[in-house]
Amino acid sequence: MAATASAAPAQPHRPLPERLPLVIGVTGHRDLRPQDEAELEDKIGEIIARIRRDYLPGGEETPLLLLSPLAEGADRVAARAALKHGVRLIAPLPLPADEYRRDFAPDRRLRADAAEEFDRLLAQAIAAPVVPFAPDVTPDNVRDETKRALQYRAVGVFIVQHCDLLIALWDGNEAEPAVGGTAENVGFKRSGMPLTLTGSAHASLDGSEIGPVIHVVTPRDRPSNTVKAVMVEPWGREAVEQHRGNRVTRVLRGVSSTVAILFGGEADDIASRLDKTRRAELEGWERFESLTKLTGAFNKEAAALLASPDGKAKVDESIGYLITDPDAKKPEEHIKSYALGQTPRWWTLYGAADVLAQRGQKTFRRDWLGVFVFGFAAFAAFALVMHLHAADTKWLAAYLVFMLALLGIVLGARYRRDQDRFLDHRALAEALRVELYWSLLGISLSDGGGRLYPIKQPNELTWVKSCLRKLDWLRDPAEEASKTADARAYAIARRCWVYGQCKFFTRRGRDHDRRAARLEGVSMALLGVTIVMVALILLLLHDRDSWLVLAVGLVPGLAAAFAGYSERLAYSAQSLHYERMEAMFSRAYELLPDDLSGIAPEHVSSLFRELGTEAMKENAEWVAIYRQRPMRPVQ
Repeated sequence: MAATASAAPAQPHRPLPERLPLVIGVTGHRDLRPQDEAELEDKIGEIIARIRRDYLPGGEETPLLLLSPLAEGADRVAARAALKHGVRLIAPLPLPADEYRRDFAPDRRLRADAAEEFDRLLAQAIAAPVVPFAPDVTPDNVRDETKRALQYRAVGVFIVQHCDLLIALWDGNEAEPAVGGTAENVGFKRSGMPLTLTGSAHASLDGSEIGPVIHVVTPRDRPSNTVKAVMVEPWGREAVEQHRGNRVTRVLRGVSSTVAILFGGEADDIASRLDKTRRAELEGWERFESLTKLTGAFNKEAAALLASPDGKAKVDESIGYLITDPDAKKPEEHIKSYALGQTPRWWTLYGAADVLAQRGQKTFRRDWLGVFVFGFAAFAAFALVMHLHAADTKWLAAYLVFMLALLGIVLGARYRRDQDRFLDHRALAEALRVELYWSLLGISLSDGGGRLYPIKQPNELTWVKSCLRKLDWLRDPAEEASKTADARAYAIARRCWVYGQCKFFTRRGRDHDRRAARLEGVSMALLGVTIVMVALILLLLHDRDSWLVLAVGLVPGLAAAFAGYSERLAYSAQSLHYERMEAMFSRAYELLPDDLSGIAPEHVSSLFRELGTEAMKENAEWVAIYRQRPMRPVQ
């Protein structure tokens, strides 16, 4: 679900920076015991502090956001605690603010100042999106209690779908969960939403909303309450340690598993021995830590890039290239100012991701070049040792040096995650490219890239999907409301995106074809030279210790190095990928007329949406090509 409107609250805080946020959702009871509220605020403050300490060390660049619909009770306790600890508040509302405020009228309120507190907290929110009406709910029947409950479910689903983790102020009672109630929201976050609710096979199979829950055991202010005191159940690293043990235990278990594998046994898999609920909890926290690390790392790199002497210029150049007609030498300022004015958010985020991806690609290629250069050098040095019958130890020493250099490159690249960072940044930049053009064209982001990004992908790309889901609705709702493609936006998208991508993929496809053909040609030529040298030795030479014999051993190794370099950089596979993309964008350009007068608005939206969806799928496949070629020594 996506935001469709905003209550336009005051904005006393700094606007959200161009960074990827960490989003916390809250769900819980309305009927809290008054004497527990101060303690609950303290507990949530401790949770926020632990999140920062355990998952965002030194992560000032990563903004923390809280999603709270500001209902009485748990929602407001969490909102107050979050604001007190520097977390920015976003208040997704189940109903327009004036209608929602009826829940806090004197005949319905739990607290005397319920309406006033709602207004105070709403004024401190940096955004207040209103979720769309659920099926069968209309402005005319929304005051019916059954229909109203469906809207509370809708806002709960919104929070579950868009938060990285959920805090539940809940008594733990899972019996007969109420529609839109806390038990239902916790179930959705832990296990995903059923097909009967989503109505979408894609959404239910995807399950990208599944994540960890922090359970704050919370008494209720009612006679049937059985919970006596506030308590926080183990969560985060504490929950992981309960299942896997402390760091020393995990290291020892890893060594034991390695030894078992070497002797034909199986690794000790703790998760397989847990029941379904505990296994899901363990995997949820481990996945959360992995994705949070990726977010923090990207934000640090983006901040460092923008703070560097030429970083801002590089980012501006990348943004300019995105909205430049490919037949022009540089972006036209009136086009750039119009595009950035229409969709002012996330351009800098795209530019940073794109520049970091370009830098990462250079590092990635340099790593592989170093692997093959030092790998062949080590092979040549060892061949000399064998040829000279170890008479000269300097070649043996050279062999050792080259092997150490090779190992250093591989270990360094893996430690720095050069390949993974390059792929992550490129995947994020390409997905943001689609979303920026969709936003420019007025295409609704209610089913944006976060939902349409392909399901079948390496686990690491879950991070990209998570980022898109958050960015889809973090745009200014007023900016997206009632927007349709105008003539200028259409012309920019058609020329700069569709035609531009067509030209890009044509150029890159041919470039990769040439590189693959050149490397394959060199490799085949070297193998041919080897055959000629062997023939010369057999026919003309009698000295089997000649240097020509040594060359016969070295030249095939050099041929293998060229072939391996081409294969590891996937020049041929990429060429096929670029050909598919060129064909798709060329066809789209043919289908799109020169101006809007020649096409129906619904066809514009449909074609650009499908084009963007296919582009994201193709990009995920491109990333998968490289995921299958991890950095390792030459074999």
